Amino acid sequence: MYRPSLVLRMSLLLVTVLIMGLSPVDVGIPTVSEDKVVILVRHAEKCAEPEDNPGLTPLGRERAMALVRALSDVSVDAIYSTPLDRTLDTVRPLAAERGMDIIRTPIRAGFLEAMVESIKASDASTILVSGHSNTTPRVVNLLAGTTYPDLDESEYDRLYVVYLPDGGTPRVTILRYGPPSGTVEAC
Repeated sequence: MYRPSLVLRMSLLLVTVLIMGLSPVDVGIPTVSEDKVVILVRHAEKCAEPEDNPGLTPLGRERAMALVRALSDVSVDAIYSTPLDRTLDTVRPLAAERGMDIIRTPIRAGFLEAMVESIKASDASTILVSGHSNTTPRVVNLLAGTTYPDLDESEYDRLYVVYLPDGGTPRVTILRYGPPSGTVEAC
């Protein structure tokens, strides 16, 4: 099925990411058969406290705004996030700008599998997911059948794009966005 709007949106995403000086790790242009695209990010840089549910550092808030800019030409239809402040704060600026609600996925046994099933069953064609250093690659793996390892605790700049073609083999593109990862700052 030819979907020019999706091809155009994802091409614009890649061009926007490249123009912003971001370095693609594995750049792939979506084909015309893509039916669903899932964009996944780990939450932005977090404060050290409170330990159980910290918010974002100033650099983390800057990264959340970089996500808004990186996706400025992409029509996101749904936004998923775990219910923790750092994941919600990463996608709140985009949700607020677009007047969208964030679908909160409670953290409990089997929640990643349930989220993936919800994403697959969704009518949304472009979905953004905000997760954690361990959940983000695991959702990519569940969607695409890949084996990406958990992210290092210092990595915040990965943007995974999972292409789910109708009846075809899923593909993953990994990009970087926002300032380089690894900077430690106080809140």
